[in-house]
Amino acid sequence: MKARFQGLWLGSVLLVVAVVCWHAWEQGEPRRACLSTLQHLQAALNSPDPNLLPQITLLPVALQSRTTAEQSEFIRKALQEEISPEGLAVLKKKGQFGSLTEVFPQESTNWATQAGVNPEDCVAFKLERNGLCAEVVLQKDQDAYRVLRCNNVKQLAVAKTLERGSSK
Repeated sequence: MKARFQGLWLGSVLLVVAVVCWHAWEQGEPRRACLSTLQHLQAALNSPDPNLLPQITLLPVALQSRTTAEQSEFIRKALQEEISPEGLAVLKKKGQFGSLTEVFPQESTNWATQAGVNPEDCVAFKLERNGLCAEVVLQKDQDAYRVLRCNNVKQLAVAKTLERGSSK
């Protein structure tokens, strides 16, 4: 009888742990999807195909009527030095993630308005390190995310190196 009780107790504990883990994994899905979008952006910035960048990013309203080639050139010039695989790794490990209005309450309305979207449809990453603030904003567009803002992500890797050097 005691072994049966212990088996039921252990089974109940395992079930609770499984439900908690599933819920945590499910809650992390938007974060993983956004990180995947940022990896696609990094790859598209290095691709010669001009059609990729406008699909992954959301341009300011003033640039949305430009040709695909003009949009791609603008995006490439604006973001080439803002993102890197090393910076993404730091953002993935340490970055704060949440709704745009939660992560950037003061800037959210202005940033969303510039792109012609609702701030409630956006999520963001933020990480401050060595006086540097990395900012990433994405808008959920049906089943995918599009990058609305990306600032200082590449510089995170440099800031991490500086941080490591000063802690020795």
